[in-house]
Amino acid sequence: MYELNLYTRSILYNIEPIGLGTGQVESLSSYLIRVAYEHNITVGHLFNKMVFPHMNKNYLERSSNYGGNRFYEGAKTVNGYMENAIELVGILEKLTSRNDLSNLTLLKLKEFISLRNLLKDSLAWCPDCIRNWKNDKKVIYYPLIWLLKPVNICKKHNRFLIDRCHVCNRTVDILRRQMIPGYCPNCCSILSKGDQTNRFNPAEINWEIFVYENMEELLMLNPNQIDAKGFKRRFINELNFINEEYFNNSVASFSRYLNTPKSTLRYWLNAINFPSIENVLQVCFKLNKNILDLLLKSQKLDANIFQINDKQVINNKTNHTRKPLNYDLIEKKMIELSTMETPLSMNSVAKIIGRDRRVLYRNFPDLCKQISKRYNDYITERSEQRIDRLKEQIKTAFNELTSEEIYPSRRKIEEKVNKIGVLKEKVLQDYWKVLLIQSGYEGKKGREFFNDES
Repeated sequence: MYELNLYTRSILYNIEPIGLGTGQVESLSSYLIRVAYEHNITVGHLFNKMVFPHMNKNYLERSSNYGGNRFYEGAKTVNGYMENAIELVGILEKLTSRNDLSNLTLLKLKEFISLRNLLKDSLAWCPDCIRNWKNDKKVIYYPLIWLLKPVNICKKHNRFLIDRCHVCNRTVDILRRQMIPGYCPNCCSILSKGDQTNRFNPAEINWEIFVYENMEELLMLNPNQIDAKGFKRRFINELNFINEEYFNNSVASFSRYLNTPKSTLRYWLNAINFPSIENVLQVCFKLNKNILDLLLKSQKLDANIFQINDKQVINNKTNHTRKPLNYDLIEKKMIELSTMETPLSMNSVAKIIGRDRRVLYRNFPDLCKQISKRYNDYITERSEQRIDRLKEQIKTAFNELTSEEIYPSRRKIEEKVNKIGVLKEKVLQDYWKVLLIQSGYEGKKGREFFNDES
């Protein structure tokens, strides 16, 4: 006799995700929409009845019961690797009896990819893909790669992704209570139509192709292949190696080549900050390296030629040399600039001389400190003079209002001196309060002035 084991049955259909192990793997938000669709219920009903009760978060249940959008407004993160993504994967795997749903998120990339500028706030899609799936009677879904912020194209159809419905011209949320795969939740129009001129020539858009291919390779990675913890270290080591071998340890030259601010690059080189995924891609693109070259290997840079400001660096030797320092001439010029009637900042001095400020500090520290101190004293004095002038204007306005028997409120004072908001400065506000107290504005008027926000 056949014995049915009820304990092995899943609560929800055991629906297989699309594209597992490929660069077109389905996103977790798309999987949720499809699960609701296959059960002939809304996404809202799926969450209210099946998902939220397992999350043990009362605020989500209250929000859903009373029509709140708290969860749905932040739904882009379900495709990432934060706590809500991990929790949602666990709940869905329990409900569907699957054990592979973490592959629909970025959990495997957690150790080496920053969430900063990683996920899009709303859906982007390729109308050609959706149209083909619909015509071929295939399942319509939203690949995870479409939801990554650096990705703007569909390589298969040589076109840019679109992010607004062609009918209602509104953006499409990542998750909504009423969603059907392939249709706009705002006006129920099919998403397979769009601007057919929104295409490109692959030869003219190398950067977008590079981004797409690298992100696709990342999504295809087997977590067992990745030394995730060592990636950041290798990336930073690689940057330092390139800076030392090809740029003579010149952060300024390297930053110009990468088109990255010097301070930002210095933070990367010193492992203070780690770049966002878009920054990593930009660095790799400039160096003609794929992310996987850095992620899976610890080899040194094998390129021999770079283009830097239209000058080639070949075999670590540049065809231009640094201009030597003329110490006597620079010192004479700095002394001249340090005695000008209007003091100059060190940034201005460096620009006039045509040398980096750090070079001047390294070679002429005493002169630099003298110039910097003189400029700071000048700025301090200017600031004090400004405050004194404003105090005089405030006092004059205060006396005029008092003589006209008008209460000298903040608003009235600011109107008199024709400087709206001037009394928001703490030192000037305190001065105004002192004038009020000295003039005997106490009792009701005194209480009003301390609460006066006009």
